[in-house]
Amino acid sequence: MASNVWIGNFNQMIFEEFSSNIVHPKLENNILAAMKAETLPLVIWGAGSMSYSVRKVLKKNGIPVTACWIDHAKSTDVDGIPVMPIDEIVDKYGTVNVVFGHSKYELADTIANKEGIHKCFCLVNVCYEQWNHLSYKFVRDHIKDYYETYQHLEDELSRECMVAFLNCKMTEDFHYLLPVCREKAGYFENPFFEIGESECLADIGAYDGDTIREFLFAKKRYNKIYAIEPESENFNQLKQYVDREKLHNIQLFQCGCWNSNTVLCFHEDKESSGFDSSGKENLKVYKLDDLLSGNDVTIIKINFLNGVCETLDGAANIIKKQMPKLVIMVGFDEWGLIKIPKKVKELNSNYKISLRYASAMPARLILFAY
Repeated sequence: MASNVWIGNFNQMIFEEFSSNIVHPKLENNILAAMKAETLPLVIWGAGSMSYSVRKVLKKNGIPVTACWIDHAKSTDVDGIPVMPIDEIVDKYGTVNVVFGHSKYELADTIANKEGIHKCFCLVNVCYEQWNHLSYKFVRDHIKDYYETYQHLEDELSRECMVAFLNCKMTEDFHYLLPVCREKAGYFENPFFEIGESECLADIGAYDGDTIREFLFAKKRYNKIYAIEPESENFNQLKQYVDREKLHNIQLFQCGCWNSNTVLCFHEDKESSGFDSSGKENLKVYKLDDLLSGNDVTIIKINFLNGVCETLDGAANIIKKQMPKLVIMVGFDEWGLIKIPKKVKELNSNYKISLRYASAMPARLILFAY
């Protein structure tokens, strides 16, 4: 048995336990290559926003799509691809392969033996154009960085969630996630804190109001909502939602958040918008501390890939003085679990940090700081 040796904050026994749970893939899985080698027609499960990134990555890799599978379709095609129930697809095209994107991986096992389905492929590395799987070499090169996060986690299930994330991203096998998705978790319904009736929510990346709807479902009464959304189409839908529902005490901002008040290059995309030197749009960005001018904030929600740590730096005064609850998506890429928990602790060491999955996919890993 390894001895319990401390070197500063480094516990050798716990480190060895953590390290031993990281799998060493015998082969570097390449699902895209396997799909490309298939000759049977390929069908995407679903045709909504969740399948958008799937269509994008398949097109980029020269993998043709025959149809989209929806059992009760409201339209007949999406981007020129026919949409129909699986029985009609099989009748028309014969035996097919099915690909799942960043949603409902667990259904793959359920339908794998369905008549007319040959194979199911699950693209776990697809969200925000993060198409390359996490390499074992990267994990080993950064094992102590990951371990630093591992040490910060408050409970055993959080540690299991982290290990499952790394193993899933390396092997492209969603089965690592299923055992740890045993608790229902969302931004506002989780095991770590309760939502009161006088919350002040800063919704950074408010999209079309989906988080606000979730917030209101959890608790109808609140003090204030600050909804920040940079994308024009999303912002218009957000405004329409707020007006249609006649919601009160909601302030909308069409801008971004950053660690300074400036203008950045920004590119808009249906899924992967972000700050980019090649972006064609100039976007005003602000420190949250300045944007909200010292107003109370009790919850900050962040759900995007690029600029999370800069956004947290821009909210440093709020985080240090008010210590709002933080809910942040951290599973989009290999750096989220390294940089974001460290940044939270740097800004306020009093936070406790836990992890849970909103659903069984890597991109739906939520960090809760409370």
